[in-house]
Amino acid sequence: MTLARNLHAARRGLAALALLALGYTLAPAPAKAADVTIRIGQCCAPEQAYGVYAHGFADKMEKASDGRIKVEVLDGGVMGSEQEMAQQVQLGTLQMGAITSNNVAQLAPSLNVLVLPYLNSSMEELVGDGGLLRPGPYRDELNKRVLAESGSVQIIGGYTNSFRKLFTRNTCVETLGDLQGLKIRIPKNPVMEKMWAAWGVSTYPIAWSETFGAIQQGVVDAFDSPLDVIPRMGYYEHINYVIDTHYLPQAALLIVNKPWLDSLSQEDRDLIMKIADENDVWHYNWVKNDQETLKNNLISEHGTTFCELKDADEWKKKAQAIWPELYSLVGGGKDWVDTTLHYKETGEMAN
Repeated sequence: MTLARNLHAARRGLAALALLALGYTLAPAPAKAADVTIRIGQCCAPEQAYGVYAHGFADKMEKASDGRIKVEVLDGGVMGSEQEMAQQVQLGTLQMGAITSNNVAQLAPSLNVLVLPYLNSSMEELVGDGGLLRPGPYRDELNKRVLAESGSVQIIGGYTNSFRKLFTRNTCVETLGDLQGLKIRIPKNPVMEKMWAAWGVSTYPIAWSETFGAIQQGVVDAFDSPLDVIPRMGYYEHINYVIDTHYLPQAALLIVNKPWLDSLSQEDRDLIMKIADENDVWHYNWVKNDQETLKNNLISEHGTTFCELKDADEWKKKAQAIWPELYSLVGGGKDWVDTTLHYKETGEMAN
């Protein structure tokens, strides 16, 4: 009897071990941790052009790496203003930022060349084939300057959401004279401040994250930005007029902390650069298609009035006349501006 009981207990023990082993093998395997994690800060809602750009990069990156490179997009300015995010990328506390060039220019003044009014007459000149922000000799030289000035920032992508337009609460601006008396918000950028001063306007430098509240509360009654922020960020509640201005196609950058990038394997660096380039091309085409519907939707859904300038040539003449005053604000001064113009005309860097 004792032997039989011992054999029975042994069989029960073996069965329990078998079930335990079976249970272990049937349990789902723990998720594999991503080898690389990238955090990207950006100012806006996911459906706005900046958000679309950042999330487009994230989706393409994770797919191309089979999930080994994980990308976290920090939307809506949760990391602070664009200038603050640029500083975080510079310090390495944030790996990447999708940021407007004029807000990166605080760290790298050579970028102020992209803010010169009427330097570019189309978004294609920025991000189309051969554009200033596409991979090539101009962006290579720009990157050398940005790295030298910032110490740690590298450009790996460029994008736009078309021209900056002027938005007002209650005024249909058709001439320079109509600007008088308007309280106009601008980014904290000295080149843009002088541009508006050339048009005889006093401005209010306000961070983008604070602009909606400033418009809502009547602190300012006008600001400029690309069109898509009006429907996608709720500004249609307070903006009644859109003025078609063409002084500046928005230049925005995907920047990275270079020491962090250099710490990755060559394979990962190559993949990141490849996906950034693919995302730039994809987003450029997305913006072109998107612009076609934005205006019609604003008119039909929100009753927005679009105004055209009657003296557009005068705006251009006055703005370009102050270029010599702006050279000192551009890293590299007039020489860098001339180099940029030469490249735009010839597709080649000046000797």
